[in-house]
Parts: sequence; structure tokens; C-alpha cells
Amino acid sequence: MDIIFVDAENIGLKELEKLETSIIDKVFVFSKSNCIKLVCEKKLYLFLSDYPCGSNQADFYIIAYLSRVLSSLNHTELTSINFKLITNDESLISAFEFQCSQLGGISKIIKTNEKIKTDVNTVVQLTPVPAPKSVPKIKPVPVPKPKSVSKPKSVVEEKIISHLKSPETLNPEFRKKLGISQQDFSRATGELIRQNKIKRSKGSKKKWVTR
Repeated sequence: MDIIFVDAENIGLKELEKLETSIIDKVFVFSKSNCIKLVCEKKLYLFLSDYPCGSNQADFYIIAYLSRVLSSLNHTELTSINFKLITNDESLISAFEFQCSQLGGISKIIKTNEKIKTDVNTVVQLTPVPAPKSVPKIKPVPVPKPKSVSKPKSVVEEKIISHLKSPETLNPEFRKKLGISQQDFSRATGELIRQNKIKRSKGSKKKWVTR
């Protein structure tokens, strides 16, 4: 079973109309558009628009709604459900993955713009490029590969890691203590989890510590 969160303000009406789901899936669509509301009524999707107007308000509401759904399920239910997010918003994706990892949910991200990129690449590959009639043979000269330079960790990630020498709960109080914005905190913690730089504490699953 899938529980699908659709950031309709980001992907738009056409992508919503293309969405194919099973009758047993639960689909939550976040938007204030009447056109999108009509599509939801036709497809039996739950249309959610009860959030303030303004930048990122839909994103905040999606994460809040996700938290409420995750908290209402037991462990067995959590492991049998896929929590899908359809959006192209990288900040929302980081927050969604982080929230699922915190409460034991299985997250899956679907980006609609990836299909567009694939289609463009296909067109380029099919375009023939005429070769010159006579090309002199030139012996290839090996070019040494540049040494890879590791990217420095972000200041935010460094700050979080330095405060996780002992187990801590990644809650708003911890974030405020570090003086980090909600958006930067969600993005950085999500990245640290994906890179296996922090792990859950053995003593408490709600607490995290550096590896």
C-alpha cells in the first residue's frame, strides 16, 4: 500500500492528471487551485487546502500532515507502507525524508522533471552529426586525471556533528540551541543520515549520535 503526498503547487495540474494510483492507495493533494480540486473529486483523492497563503506554506503543511500520519501508525503498519512524495522541491524532499527516518517510515521520492530531462536527452542522441570525409589519424595523448578534491562539509553539518558526540534528540530545542534555521537543519540532518555519518542511539531510538 502507498500513502502518496502530492505537492500540486509545485508539479501543476497536468502532472496530477497523469498520476496513476491503485484504489487501495491513499492520495493527499496539497493545493489551493479549484481546477486541481475538481481533478481530486474525480479521482477520489483527498484535497487539502487548509493552510495559509504564502511562500512554503504548503511545504510546512505537508510535513505536518506527514508527521500526524506517521504518529498514528504502529511499527507493523509503518514497515508495510510506502510513503511517497511527488514534487521537484529539493528542500521539501530533504524535510520529508528526514521526517520519515525519524519515525520509521519508508520514503520514496518521485520527481516529475526527471522524465522531461530524459526526453530531452533522447532527442539529442537521435540527432545525427555528420563526420568529415577525411580525418587524419592522431595518436591519443594520455591526460592525467586531476586529483579528486573532497568537498568540505557544510558549516551546518559540522555544527550538528560536533554536538552529537553524545546522544541527542533532533527536536526543535536541539535546533534552537545550535542557532540553525528549520530549513537548513532539515536539509543537513537528512544529508548526514543518507551519508551514514550519524546513527540512532542504542539506548534510545529517538536519539542520534555520530558514527
